[in-house]
Amino acid sequence: MKVLIVGCSSGAHALAWKLIQSDQVEKVYVAPGSPGTADEPKVENLEVETTDIPGLANAAAQYDVDYTLITPTQALAAGIVDYFQERGLKVLAPTREASKLEWSKEYSKQFMQRHKIPTPGFKVFADAPSARQYAHARSLPLVLKVDGMANGGLGVVIAHEWQAVDETIEHMFTTYGGPIIVEDFLVGEEVSFTVLFDGSHYVPMVESRDYKRLHDNDKGPNTGGMGAYSPVISQALSQKIIDRLVEPTIRAIKEDAIDYLGFLYFGVMIDPEQEVHLLEINCRLGNPELFTMLERMDSELGPLLELALARRLQQAEVRWNDKCAVALQISSAGYPGVKRTGDVISLPSGEQEAKIFHAAVSSAQGQLVTKGGRIISLSASADTLEAARERIYAVARKIHFDGMHYRKDIATLGAR
Repeated sequence: MKVLIVGCSSGAHALAWKLIQSDQVEKVYVAPGSPGTADEPKVENLEVETTDIPGLANAAAQYDVDYTLITPTQALAAGIVDYFQERGLKVLAPTREASKLEWSKEYSKQFMQRHKIPTPGFKVFADAPSARQYAHARSLPLVLKVDGMANGGLGVVIAHEWQAVDETIEHMFTTYGGPIIVEDFLVGEEVSFTVLFDGSHYVPMVESRDYKRLHDNDKGPNTGGMGAYSPVISQALSQKIIDRLVEPTIRAIKEDAIDYLGFLYFGVMIDPEQEVHLLEINCRLGNPELFTMLERMDSELGPLLELALARRLQQAEVRWNDKCAVALQISSAGYPGVKRTGDVISLPSGEQEAKIFHAAVSSAQGQLVTKGGRIISLSASADTLEAARERIYAVARKIHFDGMHYRKDIATLGAR
């Protein structure tokens, strides 16, 4: 089996790392990949950018891959799956129209409302004055969301003061043009719940919890995620999420005649009364959540993805271990705003207690250098959460580049 992965993130690196553990996988190509994927056995980087859809399709055809995996949401929104399908190339990801569940928050929220899937109250606005007027009639804090895509978690802001509400609304319309969503804030604990869906059947993945804020104790701006851990909740709560959120969403997709194939990520809020609410839907694996999922997956990934492509997931038998998994993101100075680049990265040599994945990393004159944003991802598992944390942070302390930043409280009680 040969697979093409589109992406250069640490998520693409992790998927390649998991796939090559299978004897059935002969080769994994990553476009454009990273220095980390280049060092993996059975993995080859291709010099094709994620925005070059015809070039990616040509590569899939040239190297005769069995299927392609897509990691960037931007590629889904640009119609990469539709183009591949027109070329007769197999791709495990939703079409542009199906992935609108992620890249249009307006569409997604209205989808939830229309199908009576529990979600926080909201309203969509096409202009700043109307949004401000509505917001000031609500209670703080408020969640403000850009309709389309915004990198680095900047498309979602939780505003705790009226000045922040007004400034954020103005900034969102000025920067992204609108519309924007003004959403009620829910108190509770967030959980990331993911399934692999073949259009008829689905397989649940293990749940995880990510840390979206930049700094310890849940302070600072939203990011794409600074770390994650798993397990998080009881089997009873997992079943409640399936019964009240996953199953209704699957039924709604079928009722709306959406031809969906790929991963579905559910951003869930569990309130103090243990009721579950759907905050968002993503049409891919979450990052950093996927590291904890792959750490806890005992079965091979390749055969599972093949069953999804064949739309035979009802035959899947996925084995999960009982270990505790932790993931950590190390970012550059300035993230998630203006990102600092060009700093030389020093990584420990030899086998480590945590797996090191390359994100925004490039190679220049024999050295690894930062490209800005989330630079290095780490994942580890152990019998206890504390042991997994110790492994992660022991390796993090051996990594260095100027301006590097990471949270110190991932997987500690009371932090999200």
